[in-house]
Amino acid sequence: MTYEYWGFLLERPGLLEAAKTITKVEHLVSVDTSTCDVPEECKFDLDNSQTISEILNKSEQDPYYDPYYDSLDERLLRHLQTAGKLPSSFDQTLPKGLDLYGAMMQSPIIAHPTEGYTNRYLRGTILIGRTASGQQHAFLSLRGGQVENDHYPFYEAIFTIEQNGRTAQYLEGQRFFYEVAGIEGADGLPFAMFLFFAMVIIFGGFPTAIVIIIDAFWNRPPSLTPLE
Repeated sequence: MTYEYWGFLLERPGLLEAAKTITKVEHLVSVDTSTCDVPEECKFDLDNSQTISEILNKSEQDPYYDPYYDSLDERLLRHLQTAGKLPSSFDQTLPKGLDLYGAMMQSPIIAHPTEGYTNRYLRGTILIGRTASGQQHAFLSLRGGQVENDHYPFYEAIFTIEQNGRTAQYLEGQRFFYEVAGIEGADGLPFAMFLFFAMVIIFGGFPTAIVIIIDAFWNRPPSLTPLE
């Protein structure tokens, strides 16, 4: 139940290992689809709302910083920083002719929304670079819009960019979910422990109580008739 609802068992998975195969950074772009009101016209647009330094320094500058929520934006950037490959700023142009939004929406990790919600809104970071063998890859680290009430997906996916520079082939990815209201922070281990004790009570406590009651009733001593 934990895996089906959150996408992981006891703790969130770390950064997708495939991201670490990119050894040379060519583009690092912050994107969103906030103007994606017509599904057929959806695409990634540049997101200039935050700089790299603002994202990384958010924990020090923002008194309302929430590591459970805000650290998702930092995952890829922290890796690049540790590896010594982090640019000083995001690029201000997107690669022309490369439809990474369409490729992402066709990937198997995109969550299916419940009725009344949509999965087409995405925002996050796109890394395009080269592997040690010279192959061009795109790594996408993205938040999705809510696919059911207060339930949001987070995606990481890597694509091979074909030599024509216009075609992206999905290789692998991962997805998990988080909450932004109500039960945020209750995923993983806390959620698993709650389920465990609930199941102990439901499937252990109640049947045991019933058995005890039946046993007590069945084995009660016969009533004695008073002597006249």
